[in-house]
Amino acid sequence: MNYQTLTLSQLKQDLIRDARKGYPIFIAGALYWFVMGILGFYLEGKTLALCYLLGTGSIFPLGIMISRLCKVNFLSKNPLGTLGGIIGGIQAFYLPLWIVIYMEHYEWIPMAIGLLGASHFLPYMWIYESKTYLFLSIAMALTSFVFGYVLIEMAFLLVPFLLTLAYLITVGSLIRETQNFGRKETLRR
Repeated sequence: MNYQTLTLSQLKQDLIRDARKGYPIFIAGALYWFVMGILGFYLEGKTLALCYLLGTGSIFPLGIMISRLCKVNFLSKNPLGTLGGIIGGIQAFYLPLWIVIYMEHYEWIPMAIGLLGASHFLPYMWIYESKTYLFLSIAMALTSFVFGYVLIEMAFLLVPFLLTLAYLITVGSLIRETQNFGRKETLRR
């Protein structure tokens, strides 16, 4: 496809069709948070926090694998897909901060990963024309702060399961938005 001839609106539509609003990454994210929640029953302290840190590196590759299984072109050549990749890559810059938090206040790790993760999802609201991304950003930020800092004693148990739920709601909502987009597109033809 010759992306240079497409309008911004057409680029967005093409990416929505190809990447289906990126829902497979949220299946991977839900699995990450769920596993962290389960580990919270067996591990504690710095060991558990280290699992959180190391586990973040599994989300993207798992998301790519899930997208292939779901036949979703998550790595679209669309320029807006490239922009989405750059936005997603922002999280790599969070790693030094997460390491410092781990070394100084490991108990803040669920909050830090959740809160900073929430911030990078907001631009996708525009790229995918999706209110779901706004929901997720707000839900993650509030959940991570309230249950990861204010109620810190339960952070390693509450935050992961609440974020698993938020991610699963996001998956369902993104699939529904993509289906509605497809129906509207069919009606326009």
